[in-house]
Amino acid sequence: MIRYFIKVGGRDKILQKAKDGGGFQTVEVMVTSNYEMAVPEPERPYWVEIYPSWDISTLKINGFEGGVLMGLILQVEDRPRLALDGVWKQLVVLKKAAEEDAGVTKEILPGGMIQSTDKDGTVIIRQPFPYEVEGN
Repeated sequence: MIRYFIKVGGRDKILQKAKDGGGFQTVEVMVTSNYEMAVPEPERPYWVEIYPSWDISTLKINGFEGGVLMGLILQVEDRPRLALDGVWKQLVVLKKAAEEDAGVTKEILPGGMIQSTDKDGTVIIRQPFPYEVEGN
């Protein structure tokens, strides 16, 4: 069975690109039928598997555009949102990987708000996204 993986760049690489005026993050993609043989054990935490159905087409966006797209999908009515489910799942995977690179920790506060703190100590308190509270 063919499997698909994305390797998200490190936080420092993203910040350097932003300082240089670039807005795109470099993403490595791997297609393999033997993940264990293709990727050495120490590198495995840096690869995220994506669903095989996602190979139909590719959309190239930067972090800001991805955030805007996530916000728009959240605002769509239930029925049309189902048509964007595959896109939504990909955006969530990329967002979670970027948060992990940034050392983000999350805590649900009394009253249902979520507090996100990155490794630099920056704190953001906001309403949680559905995927942050459903099954997590």
